[in-house]
Amino acid sequence: MEVAGVLDVSANDALKQTLNYWQSLCGQRRLPARKDFDPADIPRLLPKLMLADVTQPKTEAQAPQIRFRLVGTEVVGRFGYEITGHHLSEVDYGTRSDDVADLYRRAVDSAEPQFEQIDFLQNKGRLVKMQHLLLPLSDDGAKVNMILAVLHCQ
Repeated sequence: MEVAGVLDVSANDALKQTLNYWQSLCGQRRLPARKDFDPADIPRLLPKLMLADVTQPKTEAQAPQIRFRLVGTEVVGRFGYEITGHHLSEVDYGTRSDDVADLYRRAVDSAEPQFEQIDFLQNKGRLVKMQHLLLPLSDDGAKVNMILAVLHCQ
């Protein structure tokens, strides 16, 4: 990983722009809150964005629950079905489901942005090449309660 310690040089410009926007929302804080995020600030990027609620686990042995509140049209088109309202475990990442879940878990546990290129075959046999950037949000400045995700499909 590179570019501000998060993105590597292959990252799409939309991911870079979203990271810069997230960093501007942080100001002097470690994490911005959902109330800081205004979709009107980045209208061109909205088709690539996802906003997910995070329910923290009751024990460390459990994984956080991720539920998608908002999913951009480009993301829906790439998956081929609406995933708004679905949990991460219900989304078809083919054989890479565990890798994607780990990426979200790292974003929640570290409270830091996470980037990864994840290529996978959906159960329908369609190859999807996707860059994921996960940006944690926190109402209290400490515990992650939402994730702003931007996905670029190649």
